[in-house]
Amino acid sequence: MSTSDQLRAVRAHFGFSQPALAPWLGLSRALLASIETGREQLPAHARPWLRPWLAALAQAAPEAAPASEAAPAPTLPPGAPPPVAARWAECHYQAQRLRQQQAGLQATHRTAARRLAAGPLLRAALPAPGPDVPDAPAVALRRRWLARLLEAATDALRPEAPGSPLAVALLEARRQGYLHEAAWLEGL
Repeated sequence: MSTSDQLRAVRAHFGFSQPALAPWLGLSRALLASIETGREQLPAHARPWLRPWLAALAQAAPEAAPASEAAPAPTLPPGAPPPVAARWAECHYQAQRLRQQQAGLQATHRTAARRLAAGPLLRAALPAPGPDVPDAPAVALRRRWLARLLEAATDALRPEAPGSPLAVALLEARRQGYLHEAAWLEGL
C-alpha cells in the first residue's frame, strides 16, 4: 500500500479531514493533500508520526457493514383522499429522515470509539517529557492535539452525548411512530 493510500485509509477510518490530521504529522494541509494525490512524498520527519496511526488501523477489528434497510418503495392504495395521501407521504419522509439521522449519529459514535482505541498507541509514540527531547515544541503541540482529540472522543461516548445508543434508540422510537401512523393510514 502506498503512502497516499495509507494516509487516505487512516483519515477515512478515524474520520479526519486533512486540516485536522496535518498538525499531528507536522505538515501543512496543502502538503498533505499533495502527498495523498501522489504528487509529493511523505517527508522523513512525518513518517514516525504516521506509524502509530497505521498500527492502530492494523489492530482495528473488522467491523460489520452497517445494516442498510432495503425498504420497498411505499405505495398508498389508489383512491386515498388527498389529505390522507399527503400525511402518509409526510410520515414516510420523516421516517427516512430519522433513519439518516440515526446513521449519522452511529457513524459519529464509531469514529469516537476508533479514536479512543488508538489513544494508547499514539501516547506511546510521544517521547517522555524532558530537557533532551529533540524538537520539544513540536512534541508539546502533538501532546495538546492528542489530549483534545481524546477528550472529544470521550465526550462523544458519554451516555448523554448526541450520538449515544440512547439517542439512537429514541430516534428509532420516533421513526417507528411515523411508520406505524403510515401503516394505519394505509388501512383507511
